Amino acid sequence: MSSKEFCNLIDRIYNPSKVVYAYLNVTPEYAEFFEDKEKTTLLLTLRFIQPGERPQPAKRTFHTVQELRKFHNPPELPLKGVRIALDPGHIGGKWASLEERSVIWNNNPVIREGDKNIQVAKLIRTRLKAAGAQVYLTHDKPDPLTDTRPKDFMDEARELVYQKKGITEDSPKAARDACRKLITWYAELFFYRRAEIAQRAENLRNEFPSDINISNHFNATERSGSGEIVKDNRHVFLLNGCYGPDEMDNPVTRFYMFSKLLEQSLNIEMAAGDAITAHLLKVASLPPAKYGREKYQCRVNQNPYLYARNLAASRQYPGPTLILEPFYMNNAWTAARLSAGDYDGVRPIAGGMYRSLLREYADAVADALIEVYGKWTVDKKSPKSKD
Repeated sequence: MSSKEFCNLIDRIYNPSKVVYAYLNVTPEYAEFFEDKEKTTLLLTLRFIQPGERPQPAKRTFHTVQELRKFHNPPELPLKGVRIALDPGHIGGKWASLEERSVIWNNNPVIREGDKNIQVAKLIRTRLKAAGAQVYLTHDKPDPLTDTRPKDFMDEARELVYQKKGITEDSPKAARDACRKLITWYAELFFYRRAEIAQRAENLRNEFPSDINISNHFNATERSGSGEIVKDNRHVFLLNGCYGPDEMDNPVTRFYMFSKLLEQSLNIEMAAGDAITAHLLKVASLPPAKYGREKYQCRVNQNPYLYARNLAASRQYPGPTLILEPFYMNNAWTAARLSAGDYDGVRPIAGGMYRSLLREYADAVADALIEVYGKWTVDKKSPKSKD
């Protein structure tokens, strides 16, 4: 890429606060990456393409749009040769409560998000495979992939909490005991948000270099954990970016940010995100989620539902990655439909006649991926092609 393209991606998508430039020297010919803000330790030099030079192909884990256009697939198999990873969000079963993703609203049965996400991913897989895709599920059972458990992070959590609270091992026992609940909470957080996602990312890198990663979730408001039902109901879809100004001091975070920027997966992510938005709005025409802290999320195009945000999965998963967060589970309409589970046909639910919401969600995602990749892969000269 050129120096102009590099800076435009930083300024518009990956670090709008521009704090990361404290670690960079950027010229029209090259960018120097430094370990420190004083710029005394040079880590590497990235040379930009110059006018008249021939681009050198980058090593990627995914097919570019130009490569996909060479597939010449038949219309009935638009995803032939396309590799899609599905990542059902969170952990289910007995782990759902620990992850604060197991809630009962009103008189509905318990809803475990991790279990619902697995059901949706399996339905998506069936549709994508029928269209010719190779499909990988990061997990198909409601159990963690990581071998670690919360107890393995208790020492780290204790050190963090004590530092935050100004407590030492010599502090009164009552002060230390008052921290136990918070220490446990952090240990559990490190387990399911850090170790589990890192394990999924490692598996993807080693087992299935995909053309796109789709992490499917159901959203909820911050008050869902207390069992509160809300009238609001919204969609939001996320790709990697908008690293916050306080996050740039972490060298590992800078590494991930520049890895995502330089792999140039943004255009595929936006195209897939726009298509998924359009198809899920046909299922439920809900408004977009509202964000207030613009330092940590930003719009990426004209789609009001599609945002850049620095999340663990989209940061670590190689290649184009989208995190889907449609519907508020603690909305009465959504909760009733999720509680109904998966079923054939239509049923009277939540004041209307509806198909299973799990199937509608899955079909919307599958239809969107088939549509957007089909525009790139299907042989336009085929007599069956509509294009």
